[in-house]
Amino acid sequence: MSQKTINLHLISDSTGETLSSVARAVLSQFEGVVSNDFIWPLIRTNGQLQKAMESVERNPGIVLYTIVKNELTEVIKKKCYELKVPCISALSQIIGEFSNYLQMDISNTIGRQHLLDSEYFSRVEAINYTINHDDGQGAWDLYDADIVIIGVSRTSKSPTCVYLSCRGYKAANIPFVSVDLMPDSLYELKKPLIVGLTIDPNKLSQIRQSRLKYLKQDLECEYVDIEKIKDEINESRKLFNRLECPVIDVTKSSVEETAAKIIQLHQKRIK
Repeated sequence: MSQKTINLHLISDSTGETLSSVARAVLSQFEGVVSNDFIWPLIRTNGQLQKAMESVERNPGIVLYTIVKNELTEVIKKKCYELKVPCISALSQIIGEFSNYLQMDISNTIGRQHLLDSEYFSRVEAINYTINHDDGQGAWDLYDADIVIIGVSRTSKSPTCVYLSCRGYKAANIPFVSVDLMPDSLYELKKPLIVGLTIDPNKLSQIRQSRLKYLKQDLECEYVDIEKIKDEINESRKLFNRLECPVIDVTKSSVEETAAKIIQLHQKRIK
């Protein structure tokens, strides 16, 4: 299948994170389609918006926006109509449905989702905790963790923990080398959800080979040997059985999908 490229203009009066997430989610549904992204965050004045719309005129494509001020949204709609390009408000219908159900008007406050409230500081604390407990660091101090992830090398433990921390979870990860090298505190934990990550040995061997090539290191070593990898994974399984913890196969999962499964497990556990 040939690849198709489109121009995608993301115009926001806030950071643009919501638009980027929505755009990625939508584009993932279309195989072989990639986008040239033109990201315009913090658009709050007519002058700022004009620069964005000039870019749309030079590089016609889909316009996706989240703008609170009606006078700015009208400018976007009018210009897109003139250029005959799609113009989509990412949140207006969703907000409208919420407003109808709640029987409340919206606040019309720009960047309201990024207010420095208690939830914001909780996320910052979670991120700091996760950084300080990455790759086995601080393994003696896991009692305050919300989630502890265990897995052999290159099972995406660190990026999964970072993703979880951005969602407000204190996530620590411990690399599995052998049962004997696991911290004793692991068997005493009550609060954290412990999750084991596993993966297809052949897939893991490919990932590790790519890593070694990137680092320009020798490919002829136990680290990528398929039989050694099988032994590693089997031994990690024994630990997971001993801990009686849930196990997630990450062979075909993205970091986001793995994190979503972990969040589901955590929510079930605390109910």
